[in-house]
Order: sequence, then C-alpha cells, then structure tokens
Amino acid sequence: MAYDRLKLLLKDELGYLPRAGLDELFSRGEVNRLSRGDVVIAEGVKCPDVYIIQDGIVRFVDMNGDKERTFGFGLPGTIFSSKHSFAMDLPSYYRAEACCDTVLMHIKKEDFWEVVPKYHELTIWMLRYAYGELFYHEYRNAVVHKGSAVERYRSMACDRPEIIRKVPQKIIASYLGVTPEYLSKLKNIYLKSRN
Repeated sequence: MAYDRLKLLLKDELGYLPRAGLDELFSRGEVNRLSRGDVVIAEGVKCPDVYIIQDGIVRFVDMNGDKERTFGFGLPGTIFSSKHSFAMDLPSYYRAEACCDTVLMHIKKEDFWEVVPKYHELTIWMLRYAYGELFYHEYRNAVVHKGSAVERYRSMACDRPEIIRKVPQKIIASYLGVTPEYLSKLKNIYLKSRN
C-alpha cells in the first residue's frame, strides 16, 4: 500500500517529514472507516493507541458540568491519541468522534513504541509534532476562544472553512461557546460582511 498521500498530509501539518521510519510505522497500522457520530476514543475508557486522520474531521469533546463541550477538531494530517491513556495508562478524559465520514490510520501503542525508537529522525519528528500540538492548544486559546463571537466565527471560517462546510451547526456552536440559534446570526453577520 502506498502512503504518499498520508505523508503529504503530515508534511503539510508540520512542514517536513523524516526520511526514514514512516513506512514501517504505517505498515503496522490498519485503516478504520467511520461514519458521522462514530466514537474513536471514549471518555472513561483506556484507549492508548495512536490515530492519524487521512480523510474527514474528528472532534474532541469533554463535559463542562453537565454540558457537552467541543474543544477541538482534527483534520487530515492530524495525529491524536488519548494522552491520559497513551502516556499514563489511565482512562481517557475526553471523547473523539467522527463529524462526517472519516478515514483513520490506527496504530497500536505497542507497534508505535516498537517502531519509533528505531529511527532517530522519526523520534525527533514525533517530538516536534508534540510541540506543534502544544502550539495549536495555545493558538486555540489565543484566537478561537478570544474575542467576540463574531471574531471567533470569522477566524474559523477563514482558517478552517472545511469545518464550517462539513460539521453540524450544533457542534460548531459548542466549539465557539454559543447557542445554535446565535450561530445562525453569526453566520449571517459574517456573510453580509463579505459582500
């Protein structure tokens, strides 16, 4: 199986690829096809494996009191896992689920740790990927969760239009911290500002 498209997605995400190791890592994975609403990682369950999004969108959800809160999205090229399960063998804090038809590369934790240490450059690349993930966490707090609701919607529409097109409105509302009704108003304000 050729992994050229997946490599391009990962290169777009981080800017470069390691020269060695990815083919062996990918050869250990299996392709999972999901439909909208399918859960990849369930909250309260140990799920230590690693996933790479090939197509589609995954949302990350936690509970804010008794209210569900979408706190992030993964797009093609995103690598994710439950950090609680992967790093500390604890149940996952959050849920990851498909927002639309989605294709994932699923790599078992044991295979990940068998392959990555063999390749120094792959290990460094994974470290840089982890730092990139920390950057996006800070960026999300600085841009998406900052400013007025109109500014937050505009930021999403400009930076990640595929989320606006493919993700149900109630999930986008949850991510932006507004009601679905108010999201409709934001959408209209944004569309009028573009004319």
